[in-house]
Amino acid sequence: MTRNLLTGAITVDDLPAATAAFIRAQGAKRGLDGDPLDGVTHGLRTDEDTHERLSSGPRVEHHTTEMLLSPTLLVIAYRQGHDDRYDRVDPAARVSFHRLDQLELVDAPVEKRARTLGAHAHGVLSLASRPVGGPPRRATRHIPTGNAPEAATFRTALAAAVERARADA
Repeated sequence: MTRNLLTGAITVDDLPAATAAFIRAQGAKRGLDGDPLDGVTHGLRTDEDTHERLSSGPRVEHHTTEMLLSPTLLVIAYRQGHDDRYDRVDPAARVSFHRLDQLELVDAPVEKRARTLGAHAHGVLSLASRPVGGPPRRATRHIPTGNAPEAATFRTALAAAVERARADA
């Protein structure tokens, strides 16, 4: 099995309209005040293609993860398939909202690092949090980001925003 990651910086305007609407609707459903996409300072999109050779032929899966950072919130949107249809959101799409003052950046386990290109800690963003409107327990998420300069910039901005949010709390 092979994996290919393509990572790049994004803005809210780079989101497909259906994805932005989905994020806003989920934010309202989970009780967030205001538009969760207002004030976004940094964004990172990772497209991950997985190629697997099966006896019945090749199988290719595509996953897109977008992370959007505001001064108080990290939004993580995840969907499958390609963005060839901007008029609707993948039925399996998910979004989570993480308050920065409750977020912890953690080291990725070795097995998670090994599945990304470069196979080192900077290829995966791992965070522990209790998502807004989610289960009452903290969970750790491992998001493949690759080693592109945009991923490092996002990681640095996220760490600084978490630190500021904790200081202000």
